[in-house]
Amino acid sequence: MSPPCYRCRESGPHRPGIEPMKSAAPARSVTSWLDTESGFRALAARVDRLVALQARLAAACPRVPMTVVSLDEQTLTVMTPSAAWAGRLRQMAPTLLTVVRQDCGQVSRIRIVPQRRSGGPARTAAQPRAAVPTRALGDLAKLMTEVEGPALKQALANLVRRHRESR
Repeated sequence: MSPPCYRCRESGPHRPGIEPMKSAAPARSVTSWLDTESGFRALAARVDRLVALQARLAAACPRVPMTVVSLDEQTLTVMTPSAAWAGRLRQMAPTLLTVVRQDCGQVSRIRIVPQRRSGGPARTAAQPRAAVPTRALGDLAKLMTEVEGPALKQALANLVRRHRESR
């Protein structure tokens, strides 16, 4: 009896043009395969380091949602789910840096980035404000001479100067 056809899995006579199914080679474990490739070993070591840093930061700040993203040229990049969390973590950066340096002395900076939203439209730049009309600038300059308080005079002078320079 011939081996089963790989298309129909039925035993039967060999069909011309169709090769019979070959027996599979013995399976190797993934880790043994990864260990034999130098590129994968380096990648695995890098992933292990990032996972260790993630665990260290999670232990130091258990209720803060953050994910270690990369470690490049002495800069550890950490991602947060929102800009608000990124702001909070930036305030904690010196403390986080001290915690990270206990495991990885080569880190000299922590970069904290908020996660980008997906699916929504990209934010567009705000439209520039319309220029203050020339007549309004003249009225503000006149008001500046009539005002008593030095702080208000200075603020008006700065406002008029800045808008005249931007024209």
